[in-house]
Amino acid sequence: MLTAVDGTSRARRRSALGDGGDGRFAAAQPRDGRADRVAAHTGTPASPTVTWLPLWLALAWLLGTFGAFWLTGLSRKVDNPFQLCVFVFAATALFAVGYVAQMARRPPAVAVATHSVDRIRQVRQLVLASSVYYIVVSLTRLAEFGATGPQSVWTSIRTPAAGYLNKFEIYQQGVGTTSPWMNVLFPLGVLSVALVPLLVVHWRSLPIWLRLAGIVGTALYMAFYLFIGTTKGLGDVVIMLAAGMLIARASVRRRSRTRSRRRGVLVLVGAAFALLAIYMTYSHAARATEFGTTGALVQVNPSVERVVGKPMAEGIADVIGYPTHGYLGLSYNLQVPFEWSRGLGSAPSAAIFAEQTFGADLTEHPAFPDRTEHEKGWPARMYWATIYPWLASDLTFPGAALFMGLVGWLLAGSWRAAVSSRRVIPTLIFAQLCILIVYVPANNQLGMAPESIVGMATLLALSAMRSLTGGHRQPAEAQDRQPQFRKNLPIGSA
Repeated sequence: MLTAVDGTSRARRRSALGDGGDGRFAAAQPRDGRADRVAAHTGTPASPTVTWLPLWLALAWLLGTFGAFWLTGLSRKVDNPFQLCVFVFAATALFAVGYVAQMARRPPAVAVATHSVDRIRQVRQLVLASSVYYIVVSLTRLAEFGATGPQSVWTSIRTPAAGYLNKFEIYQQGVGTTSPWMNVLFPLGVLSVALVPLLVVHWRSLPIWLRLAGIVGTALYMAFYLFIGTTKGLGDVVIMLAAGMLIARASVRRRSRTRSRRRGVLVLVGAAFALLAIYMTYSHAARATEFGTTGALVQVNPSVERVVGKPMAEGIADVIGYPTHGYLGLSYNLQVPFEWSRGLGSAPSAAIFAEQTFGADLTEHPAFPDRTEHEKGWPARMYWATIYPWLASDLTFPGAALFMGLVGWLLAGSWRAAVSSRRVIPTLIFAQLCILIVYVPANNQLGMAPESIVGMATLLALSAMRSLTGGHRQPAEAQDRQPQFRKNLPIGSA
């Protein structure tokens, strides 16, 4: 399904796609069998802001969290500040080099990209399949973890510490790792990464009932993670929402009548991040009070405590420590000698799968964070250590820094393709890479869930297949026979 979907378009029938907001439609497409082909008329090159926006945002986050770390008391515990700074700056610089090198090949161009009704139907089918996947998996997980109805879910969301404790009790019983639905989840993992980005980017091309299905699926996905006292589901949705909004906004030419829409987009994304920050603060405050971990990493600021009260101040301190304390763990890991983990150290979910399916002994070749816990006492499963020790378990630390160059290369390539044509595969890859980058100060987030591993691997394999077979290019004959469109026809479907 994915290989056939490269974006969306406007057809001439209102029943299929609706109008573009100004009552005009595309001209009739030729009826010679080529109506299903992509019609992509390249527009003007994208502005420098569009070209470099993902890089600027990523660097602001990576360097901002690292800088914030040195403003906390945790920095006083670092025994190797020079080594830590050299590595972090080198990895970040290689990430930037990879991005710049990709963009130097060909900058993005905002294109008038349109597709046939058949292609729109395939996008809708993918959104529907992803919605059903989210609903089925989320309901199954809620039932496995003890949810008995909406009231029990709401009660757990209101008391995140209790839900968090219940999660570990369920894990100790083996639920969530050996349940039968996991066997179905692996081959369908790509559906777990498709819903939110496609729902955002192609919102105006979707009928109301399909929008509602997507919203219900997304809400249930978040509800499960909030039920078990974690903010991963909410965080992932907000990141994918922001990634989709960036693509939708950047792939539309600047016009005066879109200014109000852009303001609405910014307000929506800002509200989503504010909601995430507020709930994270509340959740971490509840956990700190319940488990007696107040000030374990970042001390509460007395001035903040006087303004907002002790419980909220404790939550704020935890939220500040959330994206920054991993650098202390990284400093400890950098002091531990390298031992290859035989390919099982980078992605914990893959390691668990190998242990349960093939009988792999994870204690024989542990990951870097696990060995650091043994040698330095930094808890691998309680506190963060950034993404780098996980990658270094198989790649070494120099290899992990080089890997960030590859991430930058892929981020630029997926951003360029998504902005230029709104093709599905680059859009989804870009959204997943955004998740990876946001969690760099914490862990290898894409390796923490089996569906994320399968989804990203599937997307990269499909992208590689298209590149090798030339599927991203149109035949010359098809380009010569493109349908004509009205001059000011609204672009895309966002």
